[in-house]
Amino acid sequence: MIPTMYELHHACIAADSGTIYPVRMNVEHPTLIFPMSETVIRLNEREYHVGSGKCLFLHPTQAELCLEPTVPEDAKTIYMVTFDRYQLVEQKATFIRYELSNEQLPEEGGIFKFSRQWLGQLQELVERAMNAAVPERHWRVSTLLNELLHGLFAHWSDAEGQYIEDMTIKQICTYMQQHLNKDLNRSDLARMTGFNPSYFSSLFRKETGWSFGDYLNRLRLDEAKRLLLTTTGSLQDIAFRAGFSDSSYLSKTFKRHVHITPTAFRNLKETNRIAALQFVGALLSIGLTPVITTQEVAGSSRLLEEDLQESVITDNPEMLDQLREVGPDLILAPTYFYHFPDVIRELEQIAPVIMLEWGKMDKLEEVLQVGSLFGREQEARLWIAHYKERVSAARSLLEHYLLPGQTVGIYELNYDQRWLMPHDKVRSAYNLYRALEVTPPARIQTEVLDQNRPIFIQEEDMPEYAADHMFVILPELHYGYDLEKLLSRQVWRQLVMERGCRVYPLILNEFWMDEGVSLEKQLEVLVERLTNEAASQPLYMGQTQP
Repeated sequence: MIPTMYELHHACIAADSGTIYPVRMNVEHPTLIFPMSETVIRLNEREYHVGSGKCLFLHPTQAELCLEPTVPEDAKTIYMVTFDRYQLVEQKATFIRYELSNEQLPEEGGIFKFSRQWLGQLQELVERAMNAAVPERHWRVSTLLNELLHGLFAHWSDAEGQYIEDMTIKQICTYMQQHLNKDLNRSDLARMTGFNPSYFSSLFRKETGWSFGDYLNRLRLDEAKRLLLTTTGSLQDIAFRAGFSDSSYLSKTFKRHVHITPTAFRNLKETNRIAALQFVGALLSIGLTPVITTQEVAGSSRLLEEDLQESVITDNPEMLDQLREVGPDLILAPTYFYHFPDVIRELEQIAPVIMLEWGKMDKLEEVLQVGSLFGREQEARLWIAHYKERVSAARSLLEHYLLPGQTVGIYELNYDQRWLMPHDKVRSAYNLYRALEVTPPARIQTEVLDQNRPIFIQEEDMPEYAADHMFVILPELHYGYDLEKLLSRQVWRQLVMERGCRVYPLILNEFWMDEGVSLEKQLEVLVERLTNEAASQPLYMGQTQP
């Protein structure tokens, strides 16, 4: 049974590009505000600066709320959702009872990261609520509201307050990760930062959610887990390499936090009952199908639908319950879960958790690392060889379609109408720039690939980054960003009609993840787009389905 339910009071467009600012209103229920452009929100003498990709949570208040764009000419839509939260308090065979309880909602002024994956859901929620006679009783409105709010408020959501913002603490965390086998103590690291130990401890807990000692233990335990699965070293050797004083202390710490002994953990190396909270495509590439993954991961890996038919797909609100029901032997999670200590502790009660860095490794190195964790190095190498063979065949084929000197680029439409230029760690840019070795536009080469980082640009700047062949990653067409609408805009019509750029649409939920098998299937899509004469016409009109 879901322990928390939400009831809608109001969902609306609070302002848009035609609004006369400032907008003033009262907040009578818990409220979320979703600006699509930089906005100043004032309440009770406090000022919040919230931009696209974020939202603001507010508790009910008697004070007046004021909304105003940071740059009036850039003002875009501001969505607002007000609701109440109900907590499950009693459950019997014949009935269940929920009670109104807003106490466990985030603190006043909580700013959350708002994933692009949820934008369509928010827009549909607002549209349906505004058109329904009694929106709070409309089943689809209720479903959308609960999915959206569970996603935002769950511990593993991207709460800004739980990410490390202080640069000094970021540097200290990196230093700790790189020197685990050294004597790391609070006083010495505080001295490195220039803070006194008391302030350092307070700031460290505020930024990471962990005490210094607990965070260090977590890093060392995860390094010990990695060594147990990928080496044959003795427990004493692993203890020293991970920074524990001896094997006895490692064993005690391991048993207390992981709930099994290091030896029992090592014996799980060849299990095939793995829960994947990320890295699904990499697991598939070594012949392992996860027994369970999340809707967020599966929904962002649409090219893997057939491969995941036997996997349990769980929503965030039910994830822990379904993990307990499935009973995996191991849980594979990305290292950004360090930002959610409570989640890690709950996961460890279900099965041992293996943490692996996501979104920063070379794509083939990632497959090798996943293979080494589960005793499938040979399978990983065979898959990599197979992938490279397909890449080689694709290069030869493209020689007949790409003229000498022609450039190719990949671009992703953000919901604030900016464009992401991805580097080769995300969105299949690896396939284009590293594998196929196409020639990128000069500015993408110097500002993105050479710098090894993505950038965002305004649409009016697109001509400076445009390529002869342009892959554009768009949100689900149901949410209104089909290619025909895109090409009706002035910048894109000029690129296509005057410069002769060819535009190929890709769906975000097929290209969000590019791990292992996803990367291989995305390669096939990219090559098909470039070699399909019908899809490569200068203007892709009259057809809205990529």
